[in-house]
Amino acid sequence: EGNLRLFGIKATAETWAISLVYFVQGISGFSRLAQTFYLKDTLHIGPADLALLSSISIIPWVIKPFYGFISDTYPLFGYKRRSYLVLSGFLGSAAWGALSLWSGCVGSGQCPAGSTAIAATIGLTSIASLGLAFSDVLVDAIVVSKSRGASGDEDGEGGGQTRAGALQALCWSSSSLGAILSAYFGGSFVQEFGSTFVFGLTASFPLITAGVAGLIQEKRAVAAA
Repeated sequence: EGNLRLFGIKATAETWAISLVYFVQGISGFSRLAQTFYLKDTLHIGPADLALLSSISIIPWVIKPFYGFISDTYPLFGYKRRSYLVLSGFLGSAAWGALSLWSGCVGSGQCPAGSTAIAATIGLTSIASLGLAFSDVLVDAIVVSKSRGASGDEDGEGGGQTRAGALQALCWSSSSLGAILSAYFGGSFVQEFGSTFVFGLTASFPLITAGVAGLIQEKRAVAAA
């Protein structure tokens, strides 16, 4: 780590972990175009139905406060944030991986492209959205805690508004970088490799969240009685 700093914040393992989680939040849109093409071209869904079905996957984002309540009230394996980050990462990865396998099956003609395929697609994308929304709530809570000085001033930066602002800038920059890469490469990857490949590649992103969660410093909590 040395004296490397990110936006004025010492580049600790925890700082990199938080940055990577936000990066995953940004690059999660990588498969958005693949979903649209798959629903339109493979499952032959019309524009009106496409808009309706796509909106279903937004539902997990509407109930975000509920995830905060769950993680605050029921610590998982002794932690309110880290363990749930791992869970949300694996949940999202499993959903995208399953969708990749399912879309490949439909594309090869081995599985029917009817109502079952549509229901499976919407269900899996909603589960993936749930994992992403949950991790978004968790990492935001972590950043709020760090900004308030919950981790102390071990790096000598004095905490306060300066450190909080620098941390927020780092988080937004990481998310923006992911979003830019997603927008730049998402379309070309769909065109070059197809939706099934893109779904499979997207499944690897949440694993980053699960993998770095253990680097985030958090005190063990006592589960609610």
